[in-house]
Amino acid sequence: MKIDTNPPVTTVNQVKGETSQAASGADARKTGAAGGQATDTVDLSRNAERLVKANATLRTMPDVRVEKVEELKKQIAAGEYNVSARDVAEKMLISMRNGVTA
Repeated sequence: MKIDTNPPVTTVNQVKGETSQAASGADARKTGAAGGQATDTVDLSRNAERLVKANATLRTMPDVRVEKVEELKKQIAAGEYNVSARDVAEKMLISMRNGVTA
């Protein structure tokens, strides 16, 4: 079992929110300046565009992998689910080293 301590969804959502705010602010500046003439423009970087697309893709994916959950439930019920103490200890040490508290 792999424990991932980096929440990619949060990061993508934060970036998307920032790019959306930047774009809406630019629209307000365009229409509010010098008789409605466009004075400012916003060009999103390729990375920002990729993050927005990745966020859209992530929103279409289910939050829970149902087949994985069902398999784990079966293993637990049958008493066959085993967790390597070494793997848990390694992940705990890595988390402590990286300052992750959750």
